[in-house]
Formats: sequence, C-alpha cells, structure tokens
Amino acid sequence: MKKTILTVALSLSAAIFLSCANKSSNGVIVKGSLSEMDSLSYVTGLDLANSLKRDMSVISFDFNFVKKGIENAIFGEKPLIVGNDTITDESALKTLQEFFTLKLRQRMMEKNEYERALNDSTATEAPVKPEGFDFETMFASNEECALISSSIGYDIGGNMLERGVPMQLVWVLKGIDDVCNNEATMTPQEIQNYLRNYFTVIVPAENKKASEAWLKEVEKEKGVKKTESGLLYKLVKEGDMSAKPTRLEDEVEVHYKGTTRNGKVFDASRFADMPAERQNMMKQYRPNDYDKDEPVKFPLNRVIAGWGEGLQLVGKGGKIILWIPAELAYGERGAAPNIGPNEALRFEVDLLGVKHYVEDAPAEVAPAK
Repeated sequence: MKKTILTVALSLSAAIFLSCANKSSNGVIVKGSLSEMDSLSYVTGLDLANSLKRDMSVISFDFNFVKKGIENAIFGEKPLIVGNDTITDESALKTLQEFFTLKLRQRMMEKNEYERALNDSTATEAPVKPEGFDFETMFASNEECALISSSIGYDIGGNMLERGVPMQLVWVLKGIDDVCNNEATMTPQEIQNYLRNYFTVIVPAENKKASEAWLKEVEKEKGVKKTESGLLYKLVKEGDMSAKPTRLEDEVEVHYKGTTRNGKVFDASRFADMPAERQNMMKQYRPNDYDKDEPVKFPLNRVIAGWGEGLQLVGKGGKIILWIPAELAYGERGAAPNIGPNEALRFEVDLLGVKHYVEDAPAEVAPAK
C-alpha cells in the first residue's frame, strides 16, 4: 500500500518500524491480549493518536472508524464497507488524496476567508458563512467523516504490516483509546523517548545479533564461499570470467532481487519480483508497459560495498547470490523504510553486461620552444 500524503506528513512511529517479526497469521502482527502488557504496541497506539490529533488538529476524526480501518487492513478477511463505499488499498489512497489535496484545501480557504471577513471592522455587511461542511470537523457529513477516518486507519494498518514490527493489535488500539479518553499513561515526551531508545538502541542490537546468526548458518550451506571482508557468495553460473568487472569504476548491466534475512523482498529489477507496493506504482505510472523488465546499469562505485566486491567474482552472463553483512551494506543507519540498522541482506544478481572503465589519455604536452 502506498503511503498517503497524511502518513508521509505525520511522525507515525508505526510507519517506520524496522525490527524482525514474530510469526503470526499475517507474519508480523497478532491480535494479542490485554492480560499481558505489550509496551511497544501500547506506545505505538499512543503515538498514532497523538500524531493525528496534533498534526491534523483542524480535522475531527472518528477514532472508532480509524480503529476499524487499522484492524481490517491487518486482519480483515472481507473488504471493509463504509456506507456505500468499499475500502481497498487503491480506494483508500484515492479517497485520501482527493480529500486532502482538494476538498480540505478548499474548505480551509473558505473558512479562513470567512473568519477574516468576520473580523474586518471596515466591512459594511456581515459575511456569509460557507455551506457544505462543518467548521468544527471539516467534514461535509457524518458519512464522509466515517469514510475518511476508516481510510486513514486502513492506510495506517497497511503501513504497519509492510514495516514488519512484532505487535499486539489490542494494545495499539488500547493506546489510541487512552489518548482519546485523556487516560494516556505517558506524556508525549516520554513516548518519544521510549521510541527513540527502541529504534536507536534496541532494534540495532537485535538486528546485529540476528544478522550475524543468519550469516553463520548461510556459511554452512553447500557452495557458499566467504571473502576476507566477510562477504558470502555462491556462484550459480560462473559466466565468462574473461569479461568480468575488474575495478569499481566498471559499469555493469544486471537484473537483481534483494531480500532481508526474513525473506522479504525490498527491491528488484524484474516486475514479477517487485514488492506489491512497487508493482502498484509501476502500474500507475507506466500503465502500458509496467511489466517490461528492463535491466539496470550503474558503475560499481555507486552502490554498496558488498555489490562492488561481489560483482567482481562473477563473469558476464553469470549469476551470483550475495549475502552481504551490514557493514558492507547500509551499516548502522539502515535504509528506511525497508532496511533496518545493522541488517544483513541477500541479493540474487544476473550479470548481463560489463563495460570496462577506460581512463582518459593524458593530455599531450607541447614541446618547449
């Protein structure tokens, strides 16, 4: 599911979760039980509700519908129907884009203009209050409020799923309820401190430990070799070794697929291998040839170190699998939103072509007269 303009704008912690996931019905999130406290899930709910109330304070969402949207996006076996509308990934995105970029903007302009006219002491006539929406909620009707609130929740739930954090939904919803009922047990600053510690201390440490354990197991597999740097690789097809890249300035032409240690695809050059979010984007922006598989070209000094080293181990026309330690990939910072800090990665690469770098000839020096 694509992020909406709202989830991009808000500092929603659930939209940037980058930890390994517990197995559940959807791979990352379980419904859970209030009998056992789940602090991360609860704080997530607090942060989600605070963010919506703070960053969209001009809008009065119906949080009951927000919660329904979140739950349906994660666990719904049937489409979520609100009034006469059926909410899906595509419809939620379209509904939210239309509301925030067109309807809300126009309503804000009308409201501001009315309030300016109302406070104009020089006006000779009372201004006419705009019709068609409620000044307090910014919605045209209860039905529209329910639709937008549900779509917001659906979008948030989809982003939570994609980011792969182990969570208990019941505690996320509990956090939302507590903010709405003014019963939150943590201040906004305490929430931010908790999440900052989680993402900058706990997640990197967990990822480092899990990645190292994963690479140790991969190293035991048949055909896997290890370089001095710690890069693991397996030649599926050697290719023409006389035409392999020999320096980082060489340009390569490849097809590839990148996955995390949990098997989640985060990037790929072939349409069939791409994550669903990327496929939907391709369909939207390239409707006539979205599934045309075009190889990618780049010099090896423009990519992560593991690629630069690994592609020099395979010949043109060959295929190689790379298991890249975090220090040869994106390191402690990761590459949000799909690659966490200290994440080791796996790439399957088909080397289709190689263009060797040719240094410019030194300029001729004119003889001294």
